Amino acid sequence: MDRATALDSVLRQAHVVQVSSVSGFGAVGEIRVGLSDPAESAQLRTAMAVESLPGFRCMCLGDVRFEVFDQDGGRLAVVILHHGATLRWGQWESDAVLADGRLLLAWLDEHGMPDPVQQFEADRLRAGKSAEEERNWLAAMPTAPNCSRNSQTDSS
Repeated sequence: MDRATALDSVLRQAHVVQVSSVSGFGAVGEIRVGLSDPAESAQLRTAMAVESLPGFRCMCLGDVRFEVFDQDGGRLAVVILHHGATLRWGQWESDAVLADGRLLLAWLDEHGMPDPVQQFEADRLRAGKSAEEERNWLAAMPTAPNCSRNSQTDSS
């Protein structure tokens, strides 16, 4: 089985997913979503589709915790969403890049958990503002005097 599709195989067996926010103090803002409806299950599987496993690990605790349970209540997986873009699962050696993180953020929002998408948008705006400030700062900097030296004459 391809490592990138391994989570989808587990999600196909899921009956319930319990979702909670992650903070330094543990789980907060918990929701439970039944996945017995094939359309609901397919929507979550699509939202959690993995594009790649590039070999990096985020250093933070993550933002959202997904506990996936089978029909008998047995826990199949615990997956952590990081920054609306990557997933961490114990079966992977590294974090996985989502095919479309916005789909998972939208799924969370539709199921009564709007904070992750709001945080993602706030982070995106902050990053854009920082990039603009950097461009403005670089444009305002005076150019340095030409300090080029001829390396041929310095070799004595």
